[in-house]
Amino acid sequence: MATVVIADDHQIVSEGIARLVDLTHQVVGIGVDATELFQLVKQYQPDLIITDISMPGMQLNTTLSLLKRSSPNSKIVCLSMHDEPEIVKAAYEYGADGYVLKHQAGFELATTMKNVLAGERYIPDELKSIIEKKTDLTARQVDILKLLAQGFSAKKVALELNISSKTVEYHKYKMIEQLKLASASELIAWAHSRKII
Repeated sequence: MATVVIADDHQIVSEGIARLVDLTHQVVGIGVDATELFQLVKQYQPDLIITDISMPGMQLNTTLSLLKRSSPNSKIVCLSMHDEPEIVKAAYEYGADGYVLKHQAGFELATTMKNVLAGERYIPDELKSIIEKKTDLTARQVDILKLLAQGFSAKKVALELNISSKTVEYHKYKMIEQLKLASASELIAWAHSRKII
């Protein structure tokens, strides 16, 4: 029986997921933010981590890489309401083993867990078509854009992602160019319209 850590900042969601998981595996801890998630993973070294990707204190790239470092043998399934191609692709690029949309968790989670615990990187059928959609943004650009859309300055984004302010500015203007937008404010509006926040 695999050990599982679950993290979601909505208690009703994490409790529902825990009930589903407990049917076949052992839930050893439930966290409500990135800090609790890291503490639980470090403590239990679980076989599987099921985590929301939009919790307080969480940036997709740093969270996934830190989880992999803290517990190298743990498999990671991202749980999200986001079905935007940029975000789904970024999750897999940064090391997720599976990705489940919250509205499908009732019937997709069991299959995803089974495949991921068997050593497979699993993409549910509905996500395959999403991943195949062309997107102009890289995973790094999505990270930067999410923070900019949350109102972070370029300097604060740089500190958060451990990169230089120049790199942030470069990517910001590259995104404006790639998306054929006219200004940084249009870029932020585009991010909000795509729910990249």
